[in-house]
Amino acid sequence: MPVQPFNPVGILAGLAEQLGPRRATSTAEAVAAAQINARLRQAGFSVDTRSLPAVDHPGVRFRPVAVWLIAVTVLSGGLPVAGIVLVLWLVAVLCADALATPLPVLRRQRMSQNIIAALPIAVTDIDKPSQPRWRLVIVAPLDTPPAWRGISHLIAPTTEGLLIRLVFTSLPLVSATTAAWTIWQWSLLIVALLGAIGWLWATYRPIELMEPDGGIAALAALLIAGHHLHGLRHVEVWAVTIGAAYCDQHGIKTLLTRYPFDPRNTFVIGLGPLACGQLAIISRDGVLRHERADQFLYQLAMMADQTDPVIDLEPRTLAVRDELLAPFRQRHFRTLSIRAIADSRYEYDPSLAERAARLIGAIARALDNEPER
Repeated sequence: MPVQPFNPVGILAGLAEQLGPRRATSTAEAVAAAQINARLRQAGFSVDTRSLPAVDHPGVRFRPVAVWLIAVTVLSGGLPVAGIVLVLWLVAVLCADALATPLPVLRRQRMSQNIIAALPIAVTDIDKPSQPRWRLVIVAPLDTPPAWRGISHLIAPTTEGLLIRLVFTSLPLVSATTAAWTIWQWSLLIVALLGAIGWLWATYRPIELMEPDGGIAALAALLIAGHHLHGLRHVEVWAVTIGAAYCDQHGIKTLLTRYPFDPRNTFVIGLGPLACGQLAIISRDGVLRHERADQFLYQLAMMADQTDPVIDLEPRTLAVRDELLAPFRQRHFRTLSIRAIADSRYEYDPSLAERAARLIGAIARALDNEPER
């Protein structure tokens, strides 16, 4: 299929006009999937759409924990020893969720979709088809990024969210180990009970979505980059959009099950929100336990910034776990996160999508010239 001419500004404007807020598993998310499918085909990719079960709220995995905390808090009033044991168990569960792997989702009742598009290497000799040395996977979420405000901090994958959860969970433990001042014991239990009820409510309460919507710009960056990446002789490019990415890692795990990429020659670039602020590559992210960007990709990005002043990026750190890249890192893929770090002005910057796409193109071309290791 011939590649259609394109206008980077037109791609972003078109997506912004056609796509609104996209909650996970919603009709709006399905419309976004159809748009990305069609536009990637126009860019010359072969495209596959995969439906998958998913959840529609990022707090779903915390519901059993919140219910358990309510029960433990009530139990601690009469059986302090049992309360201590169960509280320590809950603290361990929360730490494992933040530091190792997210808590599992017990039930998925809704449907979402992944869009998986491949751009093969350029064929220079029909008689001697060559195999790609490298694979570059560009990943972006289909759903709108959440905004963690107010009570939603109780389910946020941030340092603040983890500390708040641990404080409420530890209150029954403090109450059970307090020898004097009975009124303080019961006060702590009441506060813990109210916190657990608020936590459970937060898992059902609709999440505020990011404004301005940096997810549309991330999708536009993926599409713009796709138009720039033709003609690579040694790099096979994959453009992937993940459904319900901010609510459920099942979409990424399903992708890696169906497409078992080899971590030894596969690089993964994750596109975060690109609404406003400073274009950045994330050198380190995570809650307490930090994950670092792949050093080779990081160096390629910094060299691209020095070569092309239009890119204008900065290295930054995040006190938030990158939910998009975490499953790839668990399987030892080499990853890099590109996103915009918002400043106090929150003014929408349409240039961020094109600059991110230029950065991806520069990384891909540098990989294309990199000898096999």
